[in-house]
Amino acid sequence: MASGFQGREVKPRIPKLAREAEKPVMLTPSAFQKQMSLTTKQRLASIPQINLPQIVQRQDMSETSNHKVSAVDPDQTLFYVFPSEVVFQNYVPHKVCEMPLVLRNRDMVPRLVKVTMESSPYFHLVGPSGAYRKVPPGMSSTLRIVFTPGENKDYFHSLICTTEREEFIVPIRAIGARAVLNFPDQLDFSVCPVKYSTERTLMVRNLGNREARYQISTQSPFSVIPTMGTLGIGDILQVTVEFHPLQTGGHSGSLVVHYDTGEDTHTSLHGSAVNAHIRLDRNSVAVEKTYITLSNQSTVMIHNYSNVTARFQWKALATQEEEDQLKQRFCHRLCLQENAQADNFLEWSRADTTRGERLSLLSHIFQNERTKVQGDPMLFFDDIFTIKPVEGEVWPNSSAEISVTFRPREARVYKHTAYCDISGRETRLPLRLIGEGLGPRLYFPFEELDIGKVSVISRHIYKAFLVNKGPIEGLFSLIPPTTAVGCCFTFLPQLGIIPPDGLQAINISFRTTIPGEFKEEFQFCVPQAPKPVTLTIRGCVIGPTFHFNVRALRFGDVSFGFPRTLSCRLTNTSLMPMAFTLRIPEDGSGQPSLTSSDQTSSNTHPSWRKGAQGLTKPMEFTITPCRGTICSQAFQDIQVTLCSNTVGQYQMELVVDVDGVGRKVSALPITARCVVPPLRALNPIMTFGRCYLKVPYQKMLKLVNDSDFPGCYRVLPQEHKEDAAVRYFTPRPCGTIKAHSSVEIPFILETQVLGEHDTIADITVFGSEESPLKIHLESTGQGPVVYVYPTEINLGTIPVVQDISQTLHLSNQSVIPAVFWAEMAGTCSRWRTEPSKGVIPPESEVSVTVTANLDDTGKSEDRVKLFIENSEVNIIPVQAVGVGTTIVTDKPFSQGLSFGPHFSLTPFCYEFKITNKGRHTHQLFWTTEGFSILQQRHPLGTTKGKDASQIPEPASPVFKLEPPQMELVPGQTKDMVLEGFSSTPQKVKERLLCHAMVGKEKRKKQIMQVDVSCEFVFPLVQISARAIMFRVEKWPSDVLTLLYKPLSLQNNCSLPLSIVLDLKKPFLICDVDQQPLPKDAQPIKLDKGENLHLHIQFNPAYKKDLYSWVAEKTLKMRFIEHPHEEQVTIRGEVYYPNLHIQTRALDFGYVINGTEQVHYVAMTNCSPIPVRYHWSFQTDSQVNTIRCCHPLLWSLRAWRP
Repeated sequence: MASGFQGREVKPRIPKLAREAEKPVMLTPSAFQKQMSLTTKQRLASIPQINLPQIVQRQDMSETSNHKVSAVDPDQTLFYVFPSEVVFQNYVPHKVCEMPLVLRNRDMVPRLVKVTMESSPYFHLVGPSGAYRKVPPGMSSTLRIVFTPGENKDYFHSLICTTEREEFIVPIRAIGARAVLNFPDQLDFSVCPVKYSTERTLMVRNLGNREARYQISTQSPFSVIPTMGTLGIGDILQVTVEFHPLQTGGHSGSLVVHYDTGEDTHTSLHGSAVNAHIRLDRNSVAVEKTYITLSNQSTVMIHNYSNVTARFQWKALATQEEEDQLKQRFCHRLCLQENAQADNFLEWSRADTTRGERLSLLSHIFQNERTKVQGDPMLFFDDIFTIKPVEGEVWPNSSAEISVTFRPREARVYKHTAYCDISGRETRLPLRLIGEGLGPRLYFPFEELDIGKVSVISRHIYKAFLVNKGPIEGLFSLIPPTTAVGCCFTFLPQLGIIPPDGLQAINISFRTTIPGEFKEEFQFCVPQAPKPVTLTIRGCVIGPTFHFNVRALRFGDVSFGFPRTLSCRLTNTSLMPMAFTLRIPEDGSGQPSLTSSDQTSSNTHPSWRKGAQGLTKPMEFTITPCRGTICSQAFQDIQVTLCSNTVGQYQMELVVDVDGVGRKVSALPITARCVVPPLRALNPIMTFGRCYLKVPYQKMLKLVNDSDFPGCYRVLPQEHKEDAAVRYFTPRPCGTIKAHSSVEIPFILETQVLGEHDTIADITVFGSEESPLKIHLESTGQGPVVYVYPTEINLGTIPVVQDISQTLHLSNQSVIPAVFWAEMAGTCSRWRTEPSKGVIPPESEVSVTVTANLDDTGKSEDRVKLFIENSEVNIIPVQAVGVGTTIVTDKPFSQGLSFGPHFSLTPFCYEFKITNKGRHTHQLFWTTEGFSILQQRHPLGTTKGKDASQIPEPASPVFKLEPPQMELVPGQTKDMVLEGFSSTPQKVKERLLCHAMVGKEKRKKQIMQVDVSCEFVFPLVQISARAIMFRVEKWPSDVLTLLYKPLSLQNNCSLPLSIVLDLKKPFLICDVDQQPLPKDAQPIKLDKGENLHLHIQFNPAYKKDLYSWVAEKTLKMRFIEHPHEEQVTIRGEVYYPNLHIQTRALDFGYVINGTEQVHYVAMTNCSPIPVRYHWSFQTDSQVNTIRCCHPLLWSLRAWRP
């Protein structure tokens, strides 16, 4: 075992290679029990076949092998591995297990293979790991895997095998303790009744070495209890499997036991369902005829000839699927109602704080309703048929009686079907329920009443009897008649109730104004009866006489749209007045017909166009008067006017309707013929020649009428005028032409599009059905004529990134405006035109500015494309030569940049952005003229603190650019800072030079120079006094008060100053009004030449004792802009009358009694004030033996230094 690959040792038995992918195997409980009992060696020996490993990563053989071609399928591995999965089981903790792994080369040439394993405390590979080994074709290499378990549990690991073409993984798995439940491999329920539950009870023991945590599942029609649980080692569990088939035939399923360790076992379940011998004694129940509001009953038997108890339910639907669909519809309807009520509630309860609770309550209510629907057994329920009992049980070999009650509500035949859902039968047993309901029996003794001949105005009264021959009362009501004669009859009463075996008298009255024979059928509705009761009445009505004075109205030939009138007389020959109405039924019912005068007043009426008439025929006749009353033996003159709008013959009648008698009592014939005169154009082709666009041109058209009838013409409006290439109109679009005459019509034309045009104008004749007259309007559209100069533009040499312009003149030499727009031919052009579009007025000139802004040096060429609407395109070549640099700044940074005055000893910065607006990359190098590179790298401000007289020449430039070098790609912008510093006041002027390497050039060239100047100044402040003196001599009668002295400051430098003043007590700084300045006051701003007036306050009473004292402080004046400081000495002297005694004590030592000893004390007046003094002694009770030699009261002159 010194090597991981041992080619000569005894190899394990290797099964054949599988030809197809491994299919998942469903383990039976016995197979699982057997598999778990095998040792590692037994399990290895029981492997039936070899499965190729799955490739996880592919290698490029062109880089890893000399043999580029392989005989092995590219989708398969070059080696097969046995075993495909390394499995250890039934091992002992802490005891070492080994497993051989064989890799065989499947190719025709030697191949390299490398096996690696990640580090693991439980698994390791014997031999070198990670080294390639060459395996001859068809040969094998064996390695060993050592497993040292720590405990009896599951372990997982893997080997990574790498060949010249792919990489694949061999999984390693160690199976620990397992639970094994001894379920049977198969469970057969044999033959069972359909829709009946059959149970099998199993006693299951845990034969494994681990507690079982299981889940048991199956499929319908099988079920199992329990579905999950825990079972200890060696314990027994009772499992109940139920078979409840809903359909006949064989059924099979699988009882799946899923262990928490991941294994599944499958027990086959089988059963067969058959229909039991259960039936109804008959398939239909016919109940005897029953009057409505009464009931009748019948019975049906359920026979159970089987050995099982059959439970039945009467259902309204034939299948369970129909019930489920109905429940789904009910639930969907409840969901819609819930959403609607929730939306309504949210709409009116926006401010209600409890609406959340109410919405929850609403949702709960509807959820309960849906639960009720889902739990509803959907038993049979009907208002007409009632089944009792609706559900129950039938014991084996017995019968059950079912009663069916019939309660009809209408007089008709009822046919319903109920379904008996009973266990033991697959389909529900149908029972057809049939019954007929009978209504009230009402009838008239006679079916027809003949009233004979009656006059139109007289009233007639009759009586009829309605009889009830049924056992229930009958309600009747008259159905209102719909005919004209039927409405003249009156029935009383029109409704009522007739008791059983009773009758009702009905009074009938009749009065009509309609002459002629009639036969009317009247119906009385009887609720709950199959058909109404009918009574037929017949008779004849007679009416008055009259006549016309002519046989017919003959209009002859009339022109279309031109009215003609004829007269006639109507005479009443009867002995009573006659109210009449005249009408012509064949006349149209639409709008009144159009006359020629109506047509000439409107050019938009649709009747001008062929086929534009409406669906309703126009009313062409006018009758005057059309209605009236003629007295007995009198007459009425009538005028009839025809304005024809229909070409052809007229054969009509003038009809007389007599009020109270009838319609079309008499008729007078009418004849006529309508013609349309033909019109023609003398010049149907009108030539307008060349026409400028949108400029009107006029010509005359002559229209001739050669017929004997007047005619009416109309020039039809141009259709789609907005989109037409040529637009035309006429100021006199319509008119009439008398017989044998002519008219001239002016036509005005405007061309809209360039080119030759032949436009057709339509002239229609009023009433003509033929095609309109075609008038050809010939024209040629002409656009504007624009002259452009100059024809080319050469700007010569111009600076880059600057606008350089030249004017282009556009001269319109036509009478119409010219719309133009200009664009550059090149893409991303540096040329532009302003304006880029516009309009040139007629016979005027417009200037266009052509501007060049070049982004590169050298020659630039382009072309201006000038488009003239409806004219030709003009091309103007443009060119220029760019010079200079394309490097620009956003702030002034030209040849002369002056910063004016600036304080010395303080640096300043000038920030700006620099942009490359060119097409090439620029490498920029900034230098200062007159200074070497080392001097320019010297930091600014190095001379600070040195005397200016000691520096004859600057060691480094005053101005410096940061960064001094950079690279700018096209369009790039970077920030730059110009810094300046001088330690001494001076005027400085330096020249900054910018050199650049453009694009791929290797040499630098100067592209920019900037002269920078600045005057560095010193803060100069003129102070009114450099020292301020206060002196106070305090006499006994004096009172000490605050003293003030003025101090003036003037800014004499060329820049504003910000001054901070500082002075210690007993002095204070006050303003011009002698008010102390605030302690936290801001710096005082002094503009150039500005004065500041202050006061210095001195408090001589600052010290509370009576000794003379002197205070001397310095007023410090600092500048925010400069480190320089100014100082003013402030001195205050306060003098009191003070004496200076040389000694503070006198020691007389030992003095002999009766003797005298004298000491002298020097006393000096140290103040400038004369001092008057006197001596006094502090004595006690003893006798004072000390005295002063001088007088006690004396005066000393003031001391003068």
